[in-house]
Amino acid sequence: MSDIQKIKTKSLRSQVYGKLKEQVVKGVWKEGDKLPPEHKLCDMFGVSRVTIRGAIQQLEILGLVETKHGEGTFVKKFSLAESVDSLHPLMRIQKNHELITVLEYRKIIEKGIIGLAVGKIGPEDIAFLEETYAAMERDVLHKTGYIEADLAFHRRLAEITGNSIIIKVNEFISGILSSAMNDVVHLLGRSIGIPWHRKIINALKRGNKGECEALMEEHIEETIRAIERGGNFEGDSSGTG
Repeated sequence: MSDIQKIKTKSLRSQVYGKLKEQVVKGVWKEGDKLPPEHKLCDMFGVSRVTIRGAIQQLEILGLVETKHGEGTFVKKFSLAESVDSLHPLMRIQKNHELITVLEYRKIIEKGIIGLAVGKIGPEDIAFLEETYAAMERDVLHKTGYIEADLAFHRRLAEITGNSIIIKVNEFISGILSSAMNDVVHLLGRSIGIPWHRKIINALKRGNKGECEALMEEHIEETIRAIERGGNFEGDSSGTG
């Protein structure tokens, strides 16, 4: 537990959840072990009980822990391979058809997200999107930086909608979205998405809802088609589109 540090940034629950899950997956906490009590976890992370409870609920959804009333929360028996391949694809999405499933979800939800966002976007939002776009261009040869910028771009669009359900669902499946983004970049490289983000920002500036929705849909559809044409996980073709 010595590697746990207090959390001071946004998405507290997601970060606490990630750290707790890491302890279970690495075997720091083994099957049958009891997690520290809530007040102890609060002290460790420097967060509230609400945040701790939310993180533990996510672990319960994954089947990694179970809470026994009056006794505490305990690590359940689970197979790491099964967790990765079939239980929940939060750790790593390896198969193309699973990746396409995530992209199909994104195509539907993100078309709707940008349709809502276009009428609510402000100058500060445009500035943020421009910054993430610049980061994507700058980090085209740096995989981690590129992915973080791409995810930030789409996360900001969800936040602009002001719809609490969209924002919470997006946060809840952030692990899936991040893993899928990593695999898209690994399969197709980084340059494929840059032109689409430029077009999307320009359309947002014009306030054209139909154009924004069409661009977002085509952006993700092109990614799906590229994977179907023969994407594989053999290497990172970062210089290709």
